Amino acid sequence: MKKQRLKFIPVLLILLIGVAGSVASADSAAVRELAPAQFKAMLDRRGVDAGLVLLDIRTPEEFRQGHIEGALLMDFYAGDFRDRLKALDKDKTYLIYCRSGNRSAKTLAMLDPLGFRNVYHLRSGLVGWTRENYPLVK
Repeated sequence: MKKQRLKFIPVLLILLIGVAGSVASADSAAVRELAPAQFKAMLDRRGVDAGLVLLDIRTPEEFRQGHIEGALLMDFYAGDFRDRLKALDKDKTYLIYCRSGNRSAKTLAMLDPLGFRNVYHLRSGLVGWTRENYPLVK
């Protein structure tokens, strides 16, 4: 009976390690999408973290209608958008948002293969941000 139990221990360990790895991978991917409260909490650290950059990837017209204070405009639809992404400092942390979270999620996918690791996007975009009554500047 003892020998049979010992045979199952390595199999059990392999299964547990596999499950733990899957959970860790899922968690790290999920962290890159932030709810408005999480996004705001990271923004509130800007005074302490000079390496934090806020990017608004909407159009200039959308930006003029209202944006999060301190955001830099980088138009997703501009012809040089991908080149401008490549020119960003990979050592900085980027918080990215758009109107609904669609363009920022696509931007996150563009930055991954370029070697950026500290990039987060506002999952619900400014739609979710304003729903929480967080401020915009014009």
